[in-house]
Amino acid sequence: MEQTMQNRGWHHVYRAAKTLAALVVLGAALLAALWLASFFLYASLRINPLHAGIWGWLDAARAWRDGGLSKEGRRLAGSAIFGLLVAFGGPALGLCALWSRSAHRRLYGSARFASDAEIRAAGLL
Repeated sequence: MEQTMQNRGWHHVYRAAKTLAALVVLGAALLAALWLASFFLYASLRINPLHAGIWGWLDAARAWRDGGLSKEGRRLAGSAIFGLLVAFGGPALGLCALWSRSAHRRLYGSARFASDAEIRAAGLL
């Protein structure tokens, strides 16, 4: 009975660690998406995108909301969508490509010539 209680406890710790790891990955992807949105926004405004930083898109969105960048709403939305697609879609496509490649069959089969030992083992000589 005591052994099952310990196993049940470790099960919860394992589940909590998996949840925490998923939240860390999600947070990192959101920060990457925010930086990419800032990068693409600065590039579309013809400003050096390497100076964008993580908060560049948020600052521009606040300025647009307050009327400072009244004609830049489409650029803000486009850069946000593109940043999210690259940050979440890129790794997802990479994992999908790796996963599908691992179960990939050969297109033309795996035919080859039999060796002498295989021919003798089959009793054909």
